[in-house]
Amino acid sequence: MSNKYKPGTPINGSDYLLLNIDGGNKCDDGTDNGFNKGNNQQSITHRRHHKMTTQTERELMSHFESLDFNEIDNILHRKYTFEKKKYQKILKTLGKWVICTLIGVVVGLVCYCLKESVDQLQSLKLTQVEKFYSTRSTIFVPFLVYLGFNLCYGLISSLLVCIFGPMSSSSGLPEVKGYLNGIRIAKAFNLKTVLGKLVSLIFSFSSGLVLGPEGPMFHIGAGIGSSMSQFKSKTLKFHLKSFWIFQNDSDKRDFISCGAAAGIAAAFGAPIGGVLFCLEEGSSFWSRQLTWRTFFSCLIATMTANLFLQGFAQQIHDYGVLTFGVSKAYLYTYTELIPFMIMGIIGGLLGAIFVHLNVRVNHWRKKLFANKSKVHRLLEVCVIVIVTSTICFFPALLADCRPVSGISGLTPGTCDPGDDTTLILNQFNCEEGYYNPMATLTLTTLENSLQIVFSRSTNIFTPLTLLAFSIFYYTLTIITSGLYVASGIFIPMMLIGSSWGRLIGIFLSKHFTSIDPSIYALIGASSMMAGSLRMTISLVVIIVELTETTQYLLPVILSVMVGKWCGDIFNESVYEHLIELKHIPYLNSQPPNHLRKKTVAEAMSTDVKTLPEIVRVKTVLTMLETCPHNGFPVVMLPHLHSNSNFNDSNNNLILLNLNNINNNNININNINNNNNNNNNNNNNNDNNNILCGLVLRNQLSILLRRKLFSSPDDLKNIDLTSDKGYNLPINHSEFSQELASKIPNIHEISKSITKEELDMYIDLRPYMNFAVVSIKNYSSLSEAYQIFRQVGLRHMVVINVFNNVVGMLTRKDLC
Repeated sequence: MSNKYKPGTPINGSDYLLLNIDGGNKCDDGTDNGFNKGNNQQSITHRRHHKMTTQTERELMSHFESLDFNEIDNILHRKYTFEKKKYQKILKTLGKWVICTLIGVVVGLVCYCLKESVDQLQSLKLTQVEKFYSTRSTIFVPFLVYLGFNLCYGLISSLLVCIFGPMSSSSGLPEVKGYLNGIRIAKAFNLKTVLGKLVSLIFSFSSGLVLGPEGPMFHIGAGIGSSMSQFKSKTLKFHLKSFWIFQNDSDKRDFISCGAAAGIAAAFGAPIGGVLFCLEEGSSFWSRQLTWRTFFSCLIATMTANLFLQGFAQQIHDYGVLTFGVSKAYLYTYTELIPFMIMGIIGGLLGAIFVHLNVRVNHWRKKLFANKSKVHRLLEVCVIVIVTSTICFFPALLADCRPVSGISGLTPGTCDPGDDTTLILNQFNCEEGYYNPMATLTLTTLENSLQIVFSRSTNIFTPLTLLAFSIFYYTLTIITSGLYVASGIFIPMMLIGSSWGRLIGIFLSKHFTSIDPSIYALIGASSMMAGSLRMTISLVVIIVELTETTQYLLPVILSVMVGKWCGDIFNESVYEHLIELKHIPYLNSQPPNHLRKKTVAEAMSTDVKTLPEIVRVKTVLTMLETCPHNGFPVVMLPHLHSNSNFNDSNNNLILLNLNNINNNNININNINNNNNNNNNNNNNNDNNNILCGLVLRNQLSILLRRKLFSSPDDLKNIDLTSDKGYNLPINHSEFSQELASKIPNIHEISKSITKEELDMYIDLRPYMNFAVVSIKNYSSLSEAYQIFRQVGLRHMVVINVFNNVVGMLTRKDLC
């Protein structure tokens, strides 16, 4: 076997370190070096890790900014850490637990208000429809009443989105995932958005549309976690700066995770499932401490919701919305694992088709309404409400009535019958003692329909009823998800899957007498959600907590895994495709395949601007006014670090420790010579371009706003390493409060700076981040992706073999 090495095309010069890994070959789609820089059309859906971003999409991604999850390691922070007392650490830890408790209580109350409001609105609507139907005048009168209520609720829901903003529409789960991944999404968690989504969800869920509340509750919980933890609100215009210790992106991210998980837990009545859902589907960064605090918030939220829903006088029975019951007479046989596996395949295929069609409907919807007024959005909601109401109402007229006495009782030996003793059967268009099976599913809430489909009572539905219902609701869910109302797809997917699953159970029960169709409804719901949402562990736990069916854990796990694997063959989950449709620069846990063949030099941005450690005010002001960048590498001024030979390897690192005793002499002439050195595309050994830190745009704006300037005479007296100490002009708490506050525009700041101050200097050494993450330009891009994703970076400075700054990596370069 030959071991001959065939080099690729050098990216820059003849350095073997910068060889193109794939030999300069073009990708399968014809683009050079793996990056789709042209405007060629890409597929809207794709398989996992096969996304290719176009230049147009990159430009749209540039509107999003990244978050600063990493703590700034500078002299201010080191001084604060050194002087921090033990009681301050205890107070911060205690404060986090108090905030998590409050988040759980508020989310639980919100869930209670949501369910009670929906029940009242639904009761009002169905009572009026039944009153007009009882007159027996004409069938169109009750339909017009039914349609009128649905249109009224739907319009109110959509109008609220128009008033409170587009962030109040849909589920909001892509936005939450994007934020927890490290992307700042404007107005995603402000109080206005949360209130708008909550009230819009109440009316949309009552309007007869095929949607659920669980996805929006994830967003609402995240918004509550954000609002309650930061002690500030743009909507209410207040900011309590005394709580600055929690007002950073890292702590805010953790509280948003707690709130989002609590929202799912309260909606499903599944505290463990809420934690796992946030861990699996929501958060990109997790820790053991966050796990415990999130679980505590979920527990408080679930308990609060159930206390108000069940009443304080009732004994706490369970936390599940659905009570499936446990059968002692029948479990399942190992031979039934085969049909369970086949159902997983069906769920995966149907889920992949749903993702394919729904994403394309939303893409078409986005292009159609791009330049049109919100009136067209309202008209779309009206059309979908009319179609849904028609499909739900008139097929029920064609359904055959069935006698209530024909319903078989519970499976013998079933414990904990739950809601089976009080099945809500609809007598629509039937005589006394009879019920309408189609109306029982369509003319009620989705939760009631789900309870009936999961019922252990048999002979409730005919196969034709379940088949027609599955097709109707599958189609309606495709076109409804993405409407200009608050909506989710959890419950619709479960209802569709349980319907065709029960249909399969009925078919098999004709040949095998021991078959329980309700178990097949459970497996169908699991596989359908796995096929569309691609959830695994969290889905299994939510199903188990929701239905109290630990004895069916194995078939549920089997169907979920098979459903996910089948769906992954064709595309990614619906939420990941919606993230791409919104052009959110989301970084998955693994890099796309085309990045694995590239080096950092091929993806980095070379238009990087640097600043010396001591810089003129005029230089900083000009750079902020002319450059939109948010991070600026700070390069070394060699004479500030050692009086010995600079090439000594022991002197190449910055050792700024408050206790070190060395003597630095500042040469103003050398500083002036370095202030104009901003060209960083130099691969030669340049001592004036060696990385030593990073400073953010907001930090520079604060320094300019606070006028933390020094004159040349002041600089000569500054010695950061003197044993006599150095009086910092600002402390860590004050600087952190400034960062957490709204920072004025740079043009407003520049008006307050005089001409004399423009010639003064800013010493960046106390403020720049020493722990800046850098990578060599010849490193593998996939390794850079992993570091960027796992550490939660906003900027990654690219250096060459001589440690000179040559570029910058941001998340847009890695998408």
